[in-house]
Amino acid sequence: MSPVEVFADQVRVYFEQVHQEVFADDPASNPCMSVEAVGAAMAKDTPVVILIAPWTLCGLALPPDGRLASTLRVGHSHYPALVNEVDKIGDYWSVMLVPDVSGYASQEEARQKAKSLAEPFRQAVEKARQELTEVADADRRSLFNTVAGKPESAAPVGTAFGNPDGSSSSTQGG
Repeated sequence: MSPVEVFADQVRVYFEQVHQEVFADDPASNPCMSVEAVGAAMAKDTPVVILIAPWTLCGLALPPDGRLASTLRVGHSHYPALVNEVDKIGDYWSVMLVPDVSGYASQEEARQKAKSLAEPFRQAVEKARQELTEVADADRRSLFNTVAGKPESAAPVGTAFGNPDGSSSSTQGG
């Protein structure tokens, strides 16, 4: 199984257990819905999936280094991203895309909504991961410094308040 398939299966199994143990008789749980993982894909280096549950519809991401932006732009909306830790899944990030699923009349209706959000969510995670890895990439920082005219190993420049070594600056105004 690929990392994406493993993640989707772990999500489905874990949240099915949560449903049975916590939400099965909860009035906030939509009895027309069941747990399902749809739209499983890779976003750069990160498995993503949309979780359909009788109490919510969430985008889930499993970055290999555990890092993701705290806010994701999915389509035209911004959503907070929260890190979660579950032994059976690991550290994953969740984005509540549809917090109230009580209005869905069927699993198929929820599935269609989840499928419509899958690609925008994947793109949002991919963009966030790209931005994180670009900042962390030392070669890119070095390239930026060279392009910006700042050699990587440039010594600090003296100011009117003195030189970095503590001596007085020779360019003091009078």
